[in-house]
Formats: sequence, structure tokens, C-alpha cells
Amino acid sequence: MRIATIAIAATVLLGLGATVHAAGVTVEQSGQQFSEKSIALKPGDALIFANKDDVSHNITVVNDDDDTADLGLQKPGENLTYTFDKTGRFKVRCSIHPSMKMVVSVK
Repeated sequence: MRIATIAIAATVLLGLGATVHAAGVTVEQSGQQFSEKSIALKPGDALIFANKDDVSHNITVVNDDDDTADLGLQKPGENLTYTFDKTGRFKVRCSIHPSMKMVVSVK
């Protein structure tokens, strides 16, 4: 019985360890630019896009296979969150303001 309890506790702790590494990193949008041009994340990390502009944005995330995630319209003052579950290189852009670009590397 004691061995089973220890095994359950170890499983729970390992599960918590996987969750603890996930981070939320905030990138601000101001002056129709991202505050970062590039950023490195780990799989499972989330990127929070904080719209500090007085205009709306529409964030898209494109991976190396050209798969696109459209986060939709983001009004001024709103935050959008995208979780990077896979490794790779991702291009992040605003489909309304073409000069807004950044690269996310997930390793």
C-alpha cells in the first residue's frame, strides 16, 4: 500500500512539474508595432498580446508548414492569448497593419 501511495505522489509531482514550466509572456502592441521583434519560448508557453494602441489589430500566427491561426479582431485595450504547443519557428503578424511582425522560436 505504501508503494502505491508513493507512486501516486510521484505521478502528481511530475504532472505539476510539467505545468509549472509553462509561462505567460506579454508582448505589447503600441505605435502599430510589437514590443519585441523576436522571442524564444518553450512548448506550452503562452504569448499574451496586449493592445495598447488606439486602433484594432488582427493577429495571425503562421508556422513553418504555413498553417495559420487567426486570433480574430482585437480591440484597443484588449488582450489576446495564444499558446505555442509545438516546437518550431512561427511568424506573428497583424493582418490589418502589415508592418507589425515578429518571430517566435519554440524549442
